Amino acid sequence: MAETKYIVFLINDQKYCMNLSKIKGIESDYQVVRIPSSADFIRGIIHLRNEIVPIYDLKERFEQENDYSGKTVQLLVTETHNIKLGIEVDDVVGIVGVEEDDIKGVPGVVTTDNTDYLENIIRIDSDIKGHKEIILCISVDKLITDEEAEALEELIEEEISEE
Repeated sequence: MAETKYIVFLINDQKYCMNLSKIKGIESDYQVVRIPSSADFIRGIIHLRNEIVPIYDLKERFEQENDYSGKTVQLLVTETHNIKLGIEVDDVVGIVGVEEDDIKGVPGVVTTDNTDYLENIIRIDSDIKGHKEIILCISVDKLITDEEAEALEELIEEEISEE
């Protein structure tokens, strides 16, 4: 059977995951520069290996408390809509291989315009022997719309031209 690898991470003590093939790197030492009047879900930008990378705030998207003061967070570096994007997470738990039978679609009852970023649900072995843990998988490509991607491209171009 085919196995798909996922990176599992925490947002406010809740586990989520993304397909590992979409992750270009993990950073833990970076400085976010805030951009006034940017979209709510953009926390700012960073300069990463000679590129301007917008930082996406999953906590804002999930409408959760997002107090970053004094916290060490990690950054998942990915790419979507031809834009390099950093996604802040509280902690990276690890990488798991998931068999095809343990990858399930998102139930229609939880699918709305506000949850269209959900790609699927995976089941992995839990700490309780014989039980499976359910983790929501986030689609990097559905986190931002085409219009939001265009706005991010403009933001990056503006920042580059000011350098």
